[in-house]
Amino acid sequence: MRGSIVLISVSVLLFSLVGAAGFAQGGSLPVSAMKTVVDGVAHPDEYSFSQDFGPLTLSANRTADTLYLAVAGETSGWVAVGLGSLKMNGATIFMGFVDGNGKVQFKAQAGAGHAHKDAAKSVSDTVISSAITEAAGTTTLEIALKAGAYITTAQSALDLIIALGGGKSFSPYHSYRNATSLKLN
Repeated sequence: MRGSIVLISVSVLLFSLVGAAGFAQGGSLPVSAMKTVVDGVAHPDEYSFSQDFGPLTLSANRTADTLYLAVAGETSGWVAVGLGSLKMNGATIFMGFVDGNGKVQFKAQAGAGHAHKDAAKSVSDTVISSAITEAAGTTTLEIALKAGAYITTAQSALDLIIALGGGKSFSPYHSYRNATSLKLN
């Protein structure tokens, strides 16, 4: 009996540690008067939150009516940011890359299980502006969204996922992913 309790305790501890490895503790995202310039270059001074996740940096800023997000990843492939879930399933995902001809490719996607599909047109209607750049092996996606579409007055946190992949296509599997939750105050 005692051995079973110890085994269960160790299992719970290991599960907790492994689960935490895929989820980064976030910061806070208060309403700010600072407006972000959506130009594909994420300057730290235009965001109230920024966190380095190794190969990806997530930045966020929020005014009364606009939510600004940026992901900059060490890749010449695609980068993505998703809202509304700490997993791909159920997240509204925005992803993009600069193709081999220098043309920006951008899509709104809906997470479905361990995959994604084109999001409903209503999701695209929440996008105010977006910009994607690739320079020196880093791809950056900046996006301005209608805040009311993703943040309600009763909401206490904003769940986000981030990912990157090496291909210049929307279908290659991610080589890095992470999740965080930002307190809304």
